[in-house]
Amino acid sequence: MNTSKQKQRSLQEKDAMQPTNRIIPMTPAEEKELVIGYTHCNSPYGGLLIASTTQGICFVGFGEELPLLGELRKRYPRAKLTAGEEPLHRQALALIGTPHKQDRLPLHVKGTPFQLAVWQELLQIPCTETISYGNLAQRIGRPDAARAVGSAVGRNPVACLIPCHRVLHSDSSLGGYHWGSELKVQLLRAEKAPFNQKTIHPTR
Repeated sequence: MNTSKQKQRSLQEKDAMQPTNRIIPMTPAEEKELVIGYTHCNSPYGGLLIASTTQGICFVGFGEELPLLGELRKRYPRAKLTAGEEPLHRQALALIGTPHKQDRLPLHVKGTPFQLAVWQELLQIPCTETISYGNLAQRIGRPDAARAVGSAVGRNPVACLIPCHRVLHSDSSLGGYHWGSELKVQLLRAEKAPFNQKTIHPTR
């Protein structure tokens, strides 16, 4: 086993002890020499691109491969991108397809301290539950920053694994979602379905 795979396995074993997915903030030094592996596959919700570094998942997005690769490059402009499925990608796919599973994954993402605080708090929202933008702002100690919280939610780079789809308006209306309101509804319904068992199919 090569060094990168050993490091990835060690991180996964460590995260198995965590109650939620664990955010690993990406440093500027790491970004300068970043290598990102990615795979595009079919999911119960359509096309899905998952990307990772040696430290964890750094991007999950829904849609067609080429536009998603463009977004990935925009988020990580210095990175070298390599196509190829990793074990961590398969674990992420399984967790997205079965949101009630207890598997936990490392998430290696770039963001401002404020964004990271919002994303970390999103990880505390249990499956089947939702929260308002205002309540989320209160939970990070910034009750006057609901609009900024909404912007940070919209900048989440890891769909589903950081569950930004669980944030609604205070009147329980959907609010926005980067990947579309229809998909947001599908994700919320799937999480409320007991013993959800959605199947992931590889791209042919």
